[in-house]
Amino acid sequence: MNKYIANCKMQSAKFRKPFFVLLFTIHCSLLTVSTAHALTVQEVATDLACPCECPLVLEDCNMSCGLDWKDQIGQMIREGKTKEEIIRHFIDEYGDEARITPAQRIKGKFFKYTRGFDTKDWVLAGAIIVIWLAVIFLGVYIITRRLLHKKVA
Repeated sequence: MNKYIANCKMQSAKFRKPFFVLLFTIHCSLLTVSTAHALTVQEVATDLACPCECPLVLEDCNMSCGLDWKDQIGQMIREGKTKEEIIRHFIDEYGDEARITPAQRIKGKFFKYTRGFDTKDWVLAGAIIVIWLAVIFLGVYIITRRLLHKKVA
């Protein structure tokens, strides 16, 4: 049995160095992989406001005016323009309204997720929140009264 263990140790030592050389080579080759990526329409559209009356960010707009702008962005990307050049083009052509502000971004995202809500839905959501808060308040009030009542008695 001792000869078998000694033989295994010799075999593992023989393959250890080539194994680490292989791992090192793979590691180095992964470090040299290019980090360049292609610009997409979505990346550019996140920094532009929708040109129509909706308060959406261009990336979320699916109306014809927003789709036209996205087509223009795609064409400019194919021409090799950078994100900054494309945004500058839209601001030069359509004015400062093409630039998205943080307030517009928040309003647009809020509109995107709540545009299906009508007044009845908002009233129902508000009523549920008020009832939930009342139940929590009453529960805490009743529990604290019982605890204080037990301590006094």
